[in-house]
Amino acid sequence: MKKFNSHHLIAKCLLMVSMSGVSLFSSAQDYYVSSQAGADTNIGSKTKPFASLKKINKFILKPGDNVFLKAGDKFKGSLQLINESGSAKQPINISTYGDSDERAYIDAAGELAGLEIKNSSHINVSNLDIEADGGKARQVEDIKTPQPMRLGVLIYIAKRYNKTFGHITLDNLKIHDIFHYDFGKVDRAGDVNTQNGTQAYGYGIHLFNRGNGPKTLLTDITIKNSEIYDVAHTGIKATAHNPRLQTSPYPILKKLINNITLENNHLHDIGGPGIMFGGVDGSLVTNNVTNRTGSSSDFDSGMYDARKWGRGSGMWTWNANDVLVEHNEFKNAVGPADSAGFHIDFHCSNIVIQHNFSMNNEGAFIEILGNNRNNSYRYNVSVNDGYRVKGDKDRPYGKATHDGKTLWFSGFVGMKGKKVNPNIAPVNNYIYNNTIYVDHAAQVAAHQDTEGAVIANNIFYFKQGSYYLPEKRYQLVNGKNTTKNFTMTNNLFLQATDWPNVGVMENNNPIIGDPKFLNAGGNKVSDYQPTNNDLIANKGIAITPLPSSNGLQGNTRSGGLQVKEDILGNALNGQIHIGAIAPINKDVNNML
Repeated sequence: MKKFNSHHLIAKCLLMVSMSGVSLFSSAQDYYVSSQAGADTNIGSKTKPFASLKKINKFILKPGDNVFLKAGDKFKGSLQLINESGSAKQPINISTYGDSDERAYIDAAGELAGLEIKNSSHINVSNLDIEADGGKARQVEDIKTPQPMRLGVLIYIAKRYNKTFGHITLDNLKIHDIFHYDFGKVDRAGDVNTQNGTQAYGYGIHLFNRGNGPKTLLTDITIKNSEIYDVAHTGIKATAHNPRLQTSPYPILKKLINNITLENNHLHDIGGPGIMFGGVDGSLVTNNVTNRTGSSSDFDSGMYDARKWGRGSGMWTWNANDVLVEHNEFKNAVGPADSAGFHIDFHCSNIVIQHNFSMNNEGAFIEILGNNRNNSYRYNVSVNDGYRVKGDKDRPYGKATHDGKTLWFSGFVGMKGKKVNPNIAPVNNYIYNNTIYVDHAAQVAAHQDTEGAVIANNIFYFKQGSYYLPEKRYQLVNGKNTTKNFTMTNNLFLQATDWPNVGVMENNNPIIGDPKFLNAGGNKVSDYQPTNNDLIANKGIAITPLPSSNGLQGNTRSGGLQVKEDILGNALNGQIHIGAIAPINKDVNNML
């Protein structure tokens, strides 16, 4: 009888472990997947990869585990991380491998999401191409939405109490063609005129917290260097459903999604809004581009696609706090209502929009709805925003139901059924040092009960003047201005008649003249650098906190009311000019 050799058995086990790419002395494992060269009966090594996402979904991934999908390969189905978490030092990583520069491609038609991350933390995902174009309907079981959804990426919490999840990064993703319905199977019809749509739609990336309790948080989500397009509704959407903190006069919800960072993303040809934040606190949105939101056509073919909602702002916030939005471009938003470059929906505070370029958006440049307080638009450049006229039928979506505006303080706080809730006008908002160029007749409005507003140091370059919208809530009450602490002063106009002499925004101490832009009517920020130093340089006034306001201290990244740089990055050195861009130095200009 042959004697048992324990040393031989140990050596053989080590060899097998080495071949599988797994270290005996580490719990972390590497899994390789190739739909073209793999098989699910393989060991999942680089030389013998698995073939399907279903195989990976069967594993419980642990800290330090890596999943590599073969670059350029196409994978059917959905990649799911359910109750799987890495750690701060050993995150779970999902990415590609191989010599190709292409991303690995996930075709999630008929699935809930191309990538589903549920009740999980410390995960990094990069270099994936995700499509989810129609197929069988799928309901999110733990979210219980009125309509099924289809997502490129879904990150969510469900049925968890008093726990924190998150620390998730999405990098260099391409997400496109995300539709619940197959092409030709639905038409939005009147759905475009509902507040957020009622049909089943597709979303590019959805962050969702239904964690059942005010101590269940989704936090530290970073989305960067990614492209999202041809999505039925919203490109990036964050929402949290939770118990009401305040029930009177209107519900205010606790912010249960914290610290989102959106950086260097390109969202275009989106059927709804580019970005929507609801129930979000303490976040940064920087160096992103949204273009053609509210789109009704396919990006590649240009064909009309009725699956798209057909209405959407570049970005909007609702029931959000402490969000800094800077160095972004918001362009070409369309739709019968809203469809601004960026707008602040109701129940928001400490939203600061600065150093952004907003251009050719049908809806407003500045739109602040009801029960908003302590927000600011400053040092932005707006070109031909707010051109939509209510009642215009010559639009791709049909009849325009709302006017676009250059500047709008509203009291709207939603609807109950078909009935509009009583208005609550915004409080303590700061509009200063913006450069606004409009080649159409500009529309402006402010709710008569607005309490606390500063509009100062702006350039209003209105080539065809402006007019005040006629609704009663924007007018004087019995000939009197009922607003409180409403200051509009020290703004520049081409002519003294460019601001309407009716309404509650009384124009005090205007500066009249031509800023002499480098290229008025151009399509980039630098075109709006003023050269009329005598009119612009050091002619601004200091912006101080409104009564019962702490300025902008509630926004942790804003730096307060004083801004250190203009939109082009020129140091202001304590100087306050008119508009968003420091004027060209005369001496330098003469040397050229």
